[in-house]
Amino acid sequence: MLPVALAVAALLVLFWWLAVSASRVKSQTSDELPHIAAGYVFDRFGDFRMHPENGILPQRLFGLPGLAADARFPLDAERWSVSRYWQLAWDYFYALDNPTDRIVQQARSLNALLGAALGLVIFLLARLRFGAAGGLLALGFYVLAPNFLAHSALATSDVCAALFLTLAPWLFWRHLEKRDVPSGLLAALASGLTLVAKFNGLLLAPIYALLIVADAWLRAGPTTTARVRRAAANFALATLQAAAGIAIIWAFFNFRFSARGPGTPELLRFSWTWEEMLPALGLKRIVVETALRWHLMPEAWLYGLTNVLAGETARPSFFAGEHSQRGWWQFFPALFLTKTPLALLGALLLALGAGLFAWRRAAAAPRRAWLLAACPLAVTPLVVWAVALRSNLNIGDRHILAVYPALFVGLGILATRRWLLGAALALLAGHAAASFAIRPHYLANFNSLAGGPAHAHRLFVDSCLDWGQDLPSLRTWLAGHRRPGEKFYLGYFGSAWPPHYGVRPDHFLPAINYIVRPPHTPYLLEPGLYAVSATLLAEVYSSDRGPWTPALEQRWQAFRHTPPTADNYAEFDQLRFSRLSKYLQTRPHDALVAYTILVHRLTADDLRAALEGPVTGAYWMRPLRP
Repeated sequence: MLPVALAVAALLVLFWWLAVSASRVKSQTSDELPHIAAGYVFDRFGDFRMHPENGILPQRLFGLPGLAADARFPLDAERWSVSRYWQLAWDYFYALDNPTDRIVQQARSLNALLGAALGLVIFLLARLRFGAAGGLLALGFYVLAPNFLAHSALATSDVCAALFLTLAPWLFWRHLEKRDVPSGLLAALASGLTLVAKFNGLLLAPIYALLIVADAWLRAGPTTTARVRRAAANFALATLQAAAGIAIIWAFFNFRFSARGPGTPELLRFSWTWEEMLPALGLKRIVVETALRWHLMPEAWLYGLTNVLAGETARPSFFAGEHSQRGWWQFFPALFLTKTPLALLGALLLALGAGLFAWRRAAAAPRRAWLLAACPLAVTPLVVWAVALRSNLNIGDRHILAVYPALFVGLGILATRRWLLGAALALLAGHAAASFAIRPHYLANFNSLAGGPAHAHRLFVDSCLDWGQDLPSLRTWLAGHRRPGEKFYLGYFGSAWPPHYGVRPDHFLPAINYIVRPPHTPYLLEPGLYAVSATLLAEVYSSDRGPWTPALEQRWQAFRHTPPTADNYAEFDQLRFSRLSKYLQTRPHDALVAYTILVHRLTADDLRAALEGPVTGAYWMRPLRP
């Protein structure tokens, strides 16, 4: 056992190091700004008005480095009163001389520990069914998985959610079997932590419902009466789990209804008002309003839930040249197939074949044992897929991370036969080669089904690929390729401040997500370097996304005949950038920095064609969907 324990420890340390060391060359990603800053406010001030729409457990964890550094935080009442947490977070990072890079890196290191914990859970679950060799094989594939190395190295809530959505159903299933107090307490703790990891923890409701039915069917007597009785008893146990989960939620919010902390500025309203969000909830609105009226749950938790539900009704998204507010059912299946390394896909197919073959040859008793072992692992991916296929939130594979752990566990079957193990080790070597080939750009990992990472921006952007993480790579590229005196224009998608990372353009191109927007000082588009983030070039969040319409052309021509004034310069600047983007979509880029930032060296003739010539748009850009 000692060699196995040492091997597991070595693999987990390797995972942590691969993730953290790669993240050191990445700038702060868009969502890390509010995650880390909100956690600091939660921990230091006991105030929960900032960014409550994400998991409070990981955010409170990410706030610890700021506490250790005794960081400063802006306390002006004007922004606190309306919860302008993006701006407050930006000041926390870039305006108060806090040790931002150290805080971000330490928060990422803490999240990587959660990723390592998920690896340990995968090993333990695979070992239960397939022995130590199966556990090590499953862990080996996980440790080298680029998507988990990417998200474990970012201070966000997705890996934490995947960890507890894997662990809690298994512990609940075990509790349904043992039906004793120790197993119940462990399951209750995991259930509660799942609910504060991220709001997708509420998927435990359908997951537990399916497990209750499966347990009654597989473990009760053969009669309908026996199964109904066991299901009813299971439901009572699940009710206790829910009560424990609610208690843990209250604990994370300091057992207080009010979002405002003691001694902090008055909260007049949240950043999104209740009146803006509640109409989008439909019948769910009644539940939320009742809970608010009777203080059944903490105010900030209810606000965060409402924010998530309202935001999921429609969200700008991009897929294979098409824009939509409602998403596509094909989005997540395509993302799964293209972001999973081919060797891992091959191993999964081989494991599926081995499982089906073993199932066909097994007698009734082994089949039942297989079902009992598979239930707590299979239900979570099924529920996650059912939700994902109907989701309007099509912005990243991080929303289906909870699908993968059960698949890694299933790979353990390849260690049960010598010839299968040989094939699995060969596939593991290919998996390792793909992982190291993309390093350190794990977030940009795409296999050849997508044309590789260099062509992925035609299919996917946003947190699938470009989350604002590559300012250091752009700085390095500029140092080696920018000509003396050459103009440099930057269109950056992200919440980081480029000059903090040594990227200082002559002019910032319009981008909706600059937290501190550079002043709209009039400037000309002149020959030079134009670096544009893939998400920005795809115009995902632009009001002018989609094909260039006659109405847009009419507005543009009006500006050409009547120069913009101070009042409408921002509109002119955005429209000009939209026209430029349409042109850049048709033109091969001169460089692709870290697979996420497209650089064009434009001449006077290029700019004339962009601003005065006909507008076509790239062949891979299609009309806007409603």
